[in-house]
Amino acid sequence: MDINAGDPILHQDADFRYRVRFEGRTYGPWTVDEPPPLGGGAGPAPRDVLAVAVGHCMSTTLYDCLRRARIPVRAIETTVANEVGRNAAGRQRVVRLRVAIRADPVDEADRPRMDRCISVFEEYCTVSGAVRAGIPIDTSVNGAPTRA
Repeated sequence: MDINAGDPILHQDADFRYRVRFEGRTYGPWTVDEPPPLGGGAGPAPRDVLAVAVGHCMSTTLYDCLRRARIPVRAIETTVANEVGRNAAGRQRVVRLRVAIRADPVDEADRPRMDRCISVFEEYCTVSGAVRAGIPIDTSVNGAPTRA
């Protein structure tokens, strides 16, 4: 597999804790871990990282729309709750993400343009659009595909 600039590379430090670096980037590394009792809670869990990715993409997509509409926004705050449940096979899955975005303040004179941005911004979010559609994942272990 080719590694591209920005691709995350995970290295197991202990049990469920991994150090994440991003190829060719100067930021990081991160630590990701499962919460107790499975892991040590040394960093966000995978479901939390997914929630951050969706929340960040939706926030920045809304911000970009507002900026292009020349609507000044001083602050955006986004909360993402992830709901974990069991699928039909009884395996745990993230079954729903609830995203709440607060963009303050909005001048009432900007309301029509704000409403337009709110009605379209989700269509342009790269991450949430892919998650909603279901992303195909090609997996290999030691170079061999795990599914035919």
